[in-house]
Amino acid sequence: MVRNYSVAVLSLSLAACMTSLSPYSKPSDLLFQKKDTVKTQVIHVSRDNKLCANDNENRQTCPIGFFVDDFKAGNFYINNQADFYLKPDSYVIKVKSCKTKCETYQLKINLHDPYQNKNFKISIDSNDKPFITQVNTKK
Repeated sequence: MVRNYSVAVLSLSLAACMTSLSPYSKPSDLLFQKKDTVKTQVIHVSRDNKLCANDNENRQTCPIGFFVDDFKAGNFYINNQADFYLKPDSYVIKVKSCKTKCETYQLKINLHDPYQNKNFKISIDSNDKPFITQVNTKK
């Protein structure tokens, strides 16, 4: 009886921990997540820790939408990251936020180029306008 009670308490504790994960702990609505024989190029996208005005870690009303060409590939909250699998081709990647008015920033990439930097950082400026930059991973 005591053993069953301990198992039940442990199970409830674990369930409580799992449900207390923040909805902002990972990007939402992700596309291009499956690597296959055609989608051989991977780009890595991460968002920094800059919050929009009036947001905090527990209440983020300003996700940044990430787009590949005109397909919405995900919503990024602070400190989120994801890999996207794409065909070797040219793309326009964009970030968009509609905090006050819809602001968009875009960047052209060519995944045919073997030297194309495939690491990108999403952020916002002091006016909550989103932008995306390539990140050099070589030190």
